[in-house]
Amino acid sequence: MVNDSKGKILLKPIFADNEIKIDGIKSFFNIYFKTILRINLFFALIFFIYFLLKPTVYQSKVSFYTNYNEAPQTSFLSMLPAGMLGGGLGYTSLSFSIQNYLSSEIFLQDIVNKKYIIDNKELTLVEKWGSDYNNFLTLNPITILKRANFNLGFNRGLSSNEKKEIYSASILKNSLNFSEDRRSLMNTISINIEHDSQLGKQIIENVYNSIITYSSNVVNIKANEKRQFISQRLTEVTKSLKESEDAMLRFSQENKQIQNSPTLTLQKQRLQKDITLYNQLYFTLSDQLELAKINEKDNTTSFFLLDAPLTFRTTQDGSFAANLINSLLVVNLIVLSILFINNRNSLVRI
Repeated sequence: MVNDSKGKILLKPIFADNEIKIDGIKSFFNIYFKTILRINLFFALIFFIYFLLKPTVYQSKVSFYTNYNEAPQTSFLSMLPAGMLGGGLGYTSLSFSIQNYLSSEIFLQDIVNKKYIIDNKELTLVEKWGSDYNNFLTLNPITILKRANFNLGFNRGLSSNEKKEIYSASILKNSLNFSEDRRSLMNTISINIEHDSQLGKQIIENVYNSIITYSSNVVNIKANEKRQFISQRLTEVTKSLKESEDAMLRFSQENKQIQNSPTLTLQKQRLQKDITLYNQLYFTLSDQLELAKINEKDNTTSFFLLDAPLTFRTTQDGSFAANLINSLLVVNLIVLSILFINNRNSLVRI
């Protein structure tokens, strides 16, 4: 190591003549070892203080499968040609996007207005979180900017309670984490809550129950539509059956001897086919109507719970040592990059 006339440290080159110089690397670390050590110790002290003062974050989650299905109910209806009974009777699986539902206004408003046990009191999330929408007394500049931007987005004429609801719904939406394994159809929903180890579990329980309720409502609504359709078709088939039977009765009364008439024999066979077909449709639709009535009241879903809502006993932020080591690696990378850039003329000679 030498000093130039301006007092600047001159280092041995690390890269010269298209080669990496080991002596240059040793010289670089010998010169800046104390500087790097002081920076690491200072950062470790700051990190230790932050680790002691930062709020405890509890993670709660639930996981479940969405591919549970009962064996389809079969009857004579499945053997009939497609379209004979009209559309809308196919036994196709009905699904919806859980991720989209978690972002919907109806879901968010429902969850934030439910009651939760917080500090031994029954409070809603609107009461817990909503009052902070216009609270700018915080040391975090990012939080201040977010709240200011949020307040600027409010429409005029909104009441204070409506603003609290919107703000609470926004916090909930940003706090919920959703993941889905498309191969196994396993879904996981989690939330991180500071300080309170039980609030997250209560929220996740309500989230899961809301999804189940919505899924059941969707299925029941479609079953109701199916029941109405089958009932209408049953009325039409009953009417057609009666007309065919009346036609057969008139034909029999008007034609006593048909053995020697191929035309009358064929006409009678056609009338009998109509009666047979409408009879089959009548009994099948009656059977399907009863099944539709059952499905309309059926509250079972295709969801299968894997892990019930729970709060982890340990924090999910990782251990102190692991976080410190990862942070120091990033700090040292930044410090070394700055030192290399400042001394690049001495360290690299081409």
